[in-house]
Amino acid sequence: MPMPGSGPVDRFTDRWLAAPPIYFADLDRCLPADALDPNPALRRWRALPFTAEACAGTMLVAGPETAAPDVTYPLDVAGWHAISIGVYAEMHGESRALRARLTGEPSFTYLATHPDEATFQAEHLLERFWKIADLTDRQIELGQVSPRVGSGDEAGSFVCTPANIAYVKLTPLSPAEVEAHLADEARTDRRRVFAHNDAHGYIWNGGPLTVEEIQREVAPFADSDVARIYWEAAVGDLTFYPSNIGHMPTADGVEDFIRVGDHTHARAWRHFRDEGIDPLRIAAETARDIGIEFHASYRVAGFHFPAPIYDAWNAEGFYLDHPELRCVTRDGNPAPRLSYAYPETRDLVVSLLREVASYPVDGVALLFNRRPPLLEYEPPLLEGFRAQFGLDARTLDEQDERWLRYRAGFLTTFMRELRAGLDATDQELGRSRPTQISAVVLSSEAENLYRAIDLRTWVAEGLVDTVIPYTSAPNLDSAAEAWGDPSSIEFFTELVRGTECVLAPNLMPRYVPPADLRRLARELYDAGVTHLFAWDAVVFGGRVLFNDYWDALRRLGHRDEITAWIEAGEPSLDSTTMRLLTLGDWDMSYATPG
Repeated sequence: MPMPGSGPVDRFTDRWLAAPPIYFADLDRCLPADALDPNPALRRWRALPFTAEACAGTMLVAGPETAAPDVTYPLDVAGWHAISIGVYAEMHGESRALRARLTGEPSFTYLATHPDEATFQAEHLLERFWKIADLTDRQIELGQVSPRVGSGDEAGSFVCTPANIAYVKLTPLSPAEVEAHLADEARTDRRRVFAHNDAHGYIWNGGPLTVEEIQREVAPFADSDVARIYWEAAVGDLTFYPSNIGHMPTADGVEDFIRVGDHTHARAWRHFRDEGIDPLRIAAETARDIGIEFHASYRVAGFHFPAPIYDAWNAEGFYLDHPELRCVTRDGNPAPRLSYAYPETRDLVVSLLREVASYPVDGVALLFNRRPPLLEYEPPLLEGFRAQFGLDARTLDEQDERWLRYRAGFLTTFMRELRAGLDATDQELGRSRPTQISAVVLSSEAENLYRAIDLRTWVAEGLVDTVIPYTSAPNLDSAAEAWGDPSSIEFFTELVRGTECVLAPNLMPRYVPPADLRRLARELYDAGVTHLFAWDAVVFGGRVLFNDYWDALRRLGHRDEITAWIEAGEPSLDSTTMRLLTLGDWDMSYATPG
């Protein structure tokens, strides 16, 4: 790897550093000492001896019911170091995770493995690169991910993610490397990635109850190329903040849930309500503190979802109160959707988004990729179309362009109403910069128009500031490879050319090898794209796992690094592994077939 100053340098993880690493594997030195036990025990880490190729010491082990306490390892070093943590990951394809932070940091970070990773091997330790930091007068705190699900302290009161922590690896930086690192951190041209958090999954999976647990969903982006975080604020009139218009997902009166996660979700929101905790405000302020933009997202078709078996979320609200505003199918049946053909629906949504815009946000985002349609064959549409064209739209081909463009006019009216409403809120708040509008849309001009999205008009009238095509695959298929055909992005690059509208195609599918992620980014950059979008960039349960995929994603704005990597022959980006020799009294080379 070339040294800083000799040309483009790929500063992927710690592989560009010259000094040999230092391994701290004697984790039995963690404090307090009574948090460790040589035998399995609830509320204590098991201290298990091991030997590996490059180090030997004591591993910290915690299982699915352990709820091990936080411990501190005394690093007692000074100066800048790259920090990685070695874990024993092989547990029959299940995820493993831990929490880590340096003393003085407000929130922990999750470092995790993912079942899809190909590096799981029973006789290997897997390394998780964390970050580069000045460790002078700082120690490292380690913890287990242990959401509480019961009120007691017995087994079953917590649902924990198992953790097997083998070592902390530090790689010292030379003065020249520190200078290069700080100069790189100061670059603004690297901030090309927009990260989406549904503000639901981390609660559904982890049941956070504290301000710190909300902050940790945002804090990791400080050490990344992320320029914006898109944080979902509402789904229909179900709001992820205390609202004067909608209602929070507390599911009051429901005690028997179809899924454990639904119960976890409701319990967390009841706690937030009772304790006066506002996750939207906490997330927005945390983003401001780390210097990235914060955009609040909204699921425009979210008034009635999912199916009624999940009655916890469909038990109240605007949808049930206004059956007259529902969509109507081509054959005349009512659909489980509210129609934007009605001013009452549009007025409610604009009022919600104006309420959201009163928070310290840089913009709002409309998630058209989640559960369309918004318009079908409602009476106002049929009557207006008949008056203009003398035709019954239900007798036409459903792809008839006259009908599609007429229907799209209603959604364009909504966009104009939204822009006017946000402008009024900005004026009331004395903002010098207008609240931006982003739209996550479908694969092509034709598919968007079929869903009443007239992107050419929206961009031409300045109704949208950022266009985010969710995937190049039809029907919002998030499992398919996106943008593999270079021509698939051409409509969007042509759409924004010569305008101030930003284009940020979403990277799908969610999990691919890091090399494939870099290649895709390079192809999109070469096609004229300037920014990239990452759906489900969630810390607890999403893409931000501090694995080799995240190592690539968090530096995906470094176009020069990607170029340097390609010119170097695309060296492996897989996580570092180390052969495990013994674990307790077990010789890992001893074969036990079957």
